[in-house]
Amino acid sequence: MLVVISALLAAADIVFAVIAARSLSRADAPGKLRNWFRQRLSGKNAYITGGSGSRSGNGMYDPAWKDRLGLLERLELLYIEKSNIRRYIPFMNIYILMLTVLLIFVSSYRYVFRILGFVPSAVVISGILSATPLFLLELMARYNAETIRKKLSEYISVLNRWCSVKENIMYAFEKSLDSNIGEPLHTFVRDMVIQVNSGMDPCEALEMLQMKVDDVQFSDFIVNIKLSIRHRGDIKKLLTNLENQFYKIDEEYNRRRISTYRDRMVICAVMFAVLPLSYFFITMSPKVEIFYLGTLNGKILLTVFSIMYAVGFYLTAGITRFRSR
Repeated sequence: MLVVISALLAAADIVFAVIAARSLSRADAPGKLRNWFRQRLSGKNAYITGGSGSRSGNGMYDPAWKDRLGLLERLELLYIEKSNIRRYIPFMNIYILMLTVLLIFVSSYRYVFRILGFVPSAVVISGILSATPLFLLELMARYNAETIRKKLSEYISVLNRWCSVKENIMYAFEKSLDSNIGEPLHTFVRDMVIQVNSGMDPCEALEMLQMKVDDVQFSDFIVNIKLSIRHRGDIKKLLTNLENQFYKIDEEYNRRRISTYRDRMVICAVMFAVLPLSYFFITMSPKVEIFYLGTLNGKILLTVFSIMYAVGFYLTAGITRFRSR
């Protein structure tokens, strides 16, 4: 049985690798994903990703373009763009990530099956282990959002100073790149500036920037900027008010020592620690080990527990969030 399962998984791995290699070898496939958040040539009515047009038929801005993103585009946003992983691994894309997950599943299944001796529970546990890169990228995205939240007030001050030189928010965004605004904000703002300079509507570029950061304060900041651009408001006064407001919020965060990223790190560490602890308690008693690893009823019960654990991990880690704020 183990030989058959291993052969099937190896065959699936080879097929997936061939498909991914063919997709990556095509000139338009990686370009669609890499350039989704980077630029769009002026005069085109659709995204480079294709099928996700952001303008309506009359050429006006269409705010519902986000709802038409495909599954690969949503995964690209959730795990690649938000985590800013390309700063460390420039060639990373959704195909390589999926291939990595599959390779981890295939390599871990053999050892998990050797321990549990039951295919369903081995598949569930191997699936959890193979999702480790997804959890790490989600934590990186949460860390980026937390970092940007802490620097948001300071960054608004930088924009406010540049708007004093020239009352144009896009000019301020571009000039802020010369300041020490830090990562990942520098990369996100740089991509947004490139998009605008390439002909993209500023509101669309700002919405893409907003989608990369899962933070309510940053979303409020972007929404106010977009409204100021559309209605030609007093950007200098707006930035001054936002600066004062967010400094007060930062003081409250510091006073209460609120950190969602730290809480998420603790939760993920505890959830991952369940696996070795469970195996330790099962093997600690010979009777318990024989029941769970040697009898059919015990293996079925262990599979049920594994599924419940996987569902809990899935919900707790927050990987169900495909729709950005």
